[in-house]
Amino acid sequence: MVQKAVLSPSVAAFILACGFSIPSLVAGQFGGGGYTPPAPICPSFSCPSGQHAVGKPETKVVSYGCKDSGMSVLNMASLDPNNPMGGMNQGGKNLNKCCLERDICKQTCGMSSKECFDIFQKCQAKICKGDQNCQLQGMISEMSGDPFDTKKDDLSEKYDPEAAKCRGYNAAQASVCQCLPKAEVKDAQEKKLQRFYKKFNPEKLDDKGEIKDVQEVWKKWAGKEKDMFLALSTKYREKVVTMKQKPKPPPYKPPTKKSKDDDEEESAEQSFGAEEEKAAPPAEIDIEGEEFEKELLGLEIKKGKAKKDEDYDLAGELKDQVISLRAAEVKRLTAKKAKALEDEDYIAAKVIKGRLAKLEL
Repeated sequence: MVQKAVLSPSVAAFILACGFSIPSLVAGQFGGGGYTPPAPICPSFSCPSGQHAVGKPETKVVSYGCKDSGMSVLNMASLDPNNPMGGMNQGGKNLNKCCLERDICKQTCGMSSKECFDIFQKCQAKICKGDQNCQLQGMISEMSGDPFDTKKDDLSEKYDPEAAKCRGYNAAQASVCQCLPKAEVKDAQEKKLQRFYKKFNPEKLDDKGEIKDVQEVWKKWAGKEKDMFLALSTKYREKVVTMKQKPKPPPYKPPTKKSKDDDEEESAEQSFGAEEEKAAPPAEIDIEGEEFEKELLGLEIKKGKAKKDEDYDLAGELKDQVISLRAAEVKRLTAKKAKALEDEDYIAAKVIKGRLAKLEL
């Protein structure tokens, strides 16, 4: 006989008050399973023709880890109707090992983004075993746990979710890879391994500081050097990885309190709202506004072409010109709105306010 999950009204109300969906929670707790996102497919680190990507002689692996995600979800299995909050933080599973291995992978030259993603997912599945709190911790870590993803989104540009997924991986690979002629690759790999052992396991070196049984090493790992360095860094992760403190988000800033002028303007707009619905006289032609739109469009087209041509210096200059042009137009419209309010032309003031809002986005 299959038992049904029955929630008392008080518990159901508590869950809904917390913003949880009862069906989704029940689905997750009673066989619904978790969602595994697709692996990001990021471009590999590339070198000019005739050269090959090789790990730099000495690199520093950094990670935020994920010992504490700072979030939790209700566990229906341990829900106590008399203490519904009690089951939210009990016996949490630790994904820190998985996060370290993922970051080591991203910072190993030659490893693909999919390989690193798969390493994390496999580790997470093994530890979480379907536990929702654990899976949530992993999901949060994937979204905000990359120490190399430090770039802030440019709100003036269209958001590209695929590019955002690859930012940290691309930056990590760029920091640990170098390009060398094919003839220098093997020697560079051997020197890198030698430095690694000297720093983390000197017993692998002989009295002269050379790698013991080096021929056996390359017999096993030739053509799989990236996997060798990944395996070594993972094995000695306690020594290899430098833990970093994740930056805290900026403090909350409450909305700016409206000034007396703003309140008067809003009141006037409401009072004269009916007038706006009447047949309005022909709008005054704003020659300066039209000139601004033409100039802005021209700059945006030039900036787009510069980006396409990978002329980033020119694109940067054009971006600065766009910012200056917008600032000048905001200043002009602000003065024009103030004049309209002074003349009690509230309809015109509202139109200008709308134009200002678009410019300030």
